[in-house]
Order: sequence, then structure tokens, then C-alpha cells
Amino acid sequence: MTTPPPTGTPFLRGVRVLDITGALAGPYATMALSDLGAEVIKVEAVDGDGMRNRVMGPDKLALPFGLTHRDKGSIAVDLKSEQGRGILRKLAQRSDILIENFRAGALQALGLGYEDLREECPNLVYCSISGFGQFGPMRDAKAVDLVAQAYGGLMSVTGSDDGELAKAGYPMSDLGCGMWGVIGVLAALLRARAGGGGAYIDVSLSDTVAGWSVWEVADYIATGEVPGPLGTAHRLTAPYQAFDCGDGRSLVIGAVERQWAKLCAVLNINLEGDARFDTEYPRFQNRHALAEILTIQFAKKPRDEWIEILRAAGIACGPVNGMDAVVDDEQYAARGMFIRDPQRHGQEIIVNTPIISDGAPRARGRAPLLGESTSALLAEIGYSDNEIDDFVADGVVTAHDRQAVHQ
Repeated sequence: MTTPPPTGTPFLRGVRVLDITGALAGPYATMALSDLGAEVIKVEAVDGDGMRNRVMGPDKLALPFGLTHRDKGSIAVDLKSEQGRGILRKLAQRSDILIENFRAGALQALGLGYEDLREECPNLVYCSISGFGQFGPMRDAKAVDLVAQAYGGLMSVTGSDDGELAKAGYPMSDLGCGMWGVIGVLAALLRARAGGGGAYIDVSLSDTVAGWSVWEVADYIATGEVPGPLGTAHRLTAPYQAFDCGDGRSLVIGAVERQWAKLCAVLNINLEGDARFDTEYPRFQNRHALAEILTIQFAKKPRDEWIEILRAAGIACGPVNGMDAVVDDEQYAARGMFIRDPQRHGQEIIVNTPIISDGAPRARGRAPLLGESTSALLAEIGYSDNEIDDFVADGVVTAHDRQAVHQ
């Protein structure tokens, strides 16, 4: 396939998701479900999700909110009120999936936990996202991405090998936990649609990080030594890292065993007979000495020239791109990863979901206004216009189309 697939029936058409989340992990999960064709209804407080106020740049734009809440509806409701909880229960009865990321036990305390809804919503897939999960000695501890990266060991193996601590530049536990949530709810939805009933999904930031420790745990088991950071290097092979080139820009190469001889030929170096570099693992053990040799060679040409030569030889390599280069990259443009359509999306650039298929419509519209869907949803579940007006007047809900009446 060399072009995007034609548009077909969205994979999740007819699936409704209640999004009772904030920050990043939960909204990222529901964003992915929306991009796969689900109807996502964001349930937010009457004064709005806190991320609406997280503005950036000189124009003070709520960009994080806009990126992760595109194509969603919005109902603003006070879940601390009895009427608000009643509204949510009625919406849950008409939904397939509910995703929340309150502190552990918070929705249960409001009578809105999975067991509270299970009898009236027997096929509901209910997903809780939290820092440390719904049980265990750390259940009630607060966690953010930084804490999860540290707790799960990711920070201990990230960064240079000079002892300077570093976190992953992207909020990996948030994004990854959102993805695990999506995997869990889609698997559970298959069972529910097959007549097996609903399910409760428990995913956490800390488990997400620990779940990615495959290489490092293998290293620890094999050597008995606690793994440390390697900079851009690989844990088992070399050369597999970044190098500075003659123009001051950097590239990365991943010359695994089958590419080693090609790399030596391209760089015009003869290391045959040197026991330090004769096979893959010794090259890793002697990676610093090897890097010194390769650094001298890479300094002789500019980065893009080296990339062209290396790719022609079939060696995995690429530039170290800044975000400016990433959003303007031709490959990503062809793949539709960064969409520039401010009129449609309400902001300059949208970061798309990286699933390309005839059943994945991906990013289509803008983020909702606060309470944009409130009136329509309340009418759908049986409330009259007068009841909706009373809810607005009493602060039970915020309805975008009814604000002027009560100001």
C-alpha cells in the first residue's frame, strides 16, 4: 500500500464512550477511541475540565485540551449532586464504555463505581486509570508521570551514563497507560458483544512503566547487576546510538550483527581481527572504544550526506529531529500525522492517531465547547426543556446553548 486506504465503516461506529477523565492518560485513551470511530462524550465539571485553563504561548491557547479532546461531545455536570449522579447513571445505561481517572475509590464513594452500575448496565466496560492501581499498598499514593517513571525504573535507565538523572522527554507513563486502557476496553468490548457481559479494567501509570522493562529485567537476570542508563546506546548490541556529524547535527545508527560488515565498509574502517569487535556482545561491552573510532569517521561528512550513504548500504539510520523538523517532515505529511486545518480543528496543528486503515477515520474536528452537548444528551435520556433549564439554574449542569438565559 503506497497511499492512504479508502474510507470504510469506522471500526467503532455505534460505540458510545463516557469520558470522565482529566489530565492526559484518560483523555489520550478516549481520543484514540474517538479516532477509531467511537462517539465519545466528555463528562466534565460545571466549571470545565482543568486542562481548559492550561494555556500555552503568547496567545494563551488551551492547546493540550484541544489536542486530546477533538471530536468529543461535552456534558458539564456536577457529580456531587444527586441530580448529577442520576444523569450519569442514565448516560451509562446508554453507553458501551466508561473510562475514569479519579483517585482510587472516588467514584465508588459517589455510588458511581463499576459494582454500583453493574446491575443496571450489565454490558458496560468500565476502565479505571490511576497512578498505582485500585489495590496494593500504594493504592492511595498520588502519582504523576514523573513519579511513575521513577517508581517503575524507567528513570534509572534513562539518560547518559554519567550519573545525571533524566526522565523520558515525552510523558510515557501517561501515554502508555492510555494505550493499555484502550487495549483492555477493546478486548472487553469484544467479550461483551459476544454475550459475555461487561468488565472492569484496572490500569495504572506505574504498572505501565514496569510492563515495559523487558530488556532491563532480562539484563538484570542474566548478569545479576542493576542496569543503568546508556545514553542512546542499546543494552545488547553496538553500534546502536547517536553520533555527531561534520556539520554539528546528529544521526542515529542501529547496525546490528548482519549490518556490521557493511558499516565498516561505508566508514572505511578495518576492524577485522580485533577481538573487541568481532561479534555483537563484545562490541556492546567495548562500545565506548568503538564509539571513539566511529565518531572520528562521522565528523568527516555532514549528517544528511552520511544518512544518504548509510541508507543506500541498507543500514538503519536516521536524523535526530527537533519538533520543528518533525511537524514539517515529508514522511509524516504523507502519513497524515500532523494535520494543519485550523478552521476544522480550531488550532494550527493536530497530532493524529498513528492507526491508518479504512476503519479508522482519525482526527476529524475540534474539541468541544464546555457543555456543548449537555442539552441534547439530557433530552435524549428523557429530561424536558423545563427540567434542563432548572438544572442550569441550580448549577447541576452547564449547557452551552442556555448560558445567556441565566447570566
